[in-house]
Formats: sequence, C-alpha cells, structure tokens
Amino acid sequence: MSLSSEEREAVVNIRLQQAKETYAEVSTQIEHGFWRTAVNRLYYACYYATTALMIKNGHQAHTHSGLIGLLGIHFVKTNIMSDEMGFVLRSLFELRQKSD
Repeated sequence: MSLSSEEREAVVNIRLQQAKETYAEVSTQIEHGFWRTAVNRLYYACYYATTALMIKNGHQAHTHSGLIGLLGIHFVKTNIMSDEMGFVLRSLFELRQKSD
C-alpha cells in the first residue's frame, strides 16, 4: 500500500497522538500498583511512536519484532538513535510478553 504524503503525515500524527495518550496512562497505573499494565502501556507508547517514525521515513513493519528490527537497522546501527533507545523498546517488548 502506498500512501500520499498527506496520508502519511495524517497517519504519523495519529500514531504520535496515540503514543502521547498511552504514555499519559502510565502514571495512573503505577500509582495504583498495576505494574504489568504500566509496562504494557509503556511498551505501546513506544510502539506507537516508533511506528510513526517508521511511517514518516517510508518503512513498514508487519510484526512487533519486525518493528524492533527496523528500528535497529535504520536508526540504531546508523547512530541516529542510541543503543539505549533500541534496548528500551526491546526490553519493554520482552517484559510485556512475559507478563501476558
């Protein structure tokens, strides 16, 4: 599927809004001791933001692990993003899987 630049920008904006809203949920979850839910919300906030980044740059992942791989290839290995940032997304993904 090919998106026009306007469509791509709209999707990126929607994903970024989803990331912000999801991240806003985290403090409430932590406040109430819902740690698994907090990890889940943190992961999805990162997931939505990373998806926006990929779409903005013309990359498309079909799976969550594929998204993590694309982040590594296009942003971490090229030093656009730090290793630590890639590690955060991978770690949250693994924690989320373990808590399901």
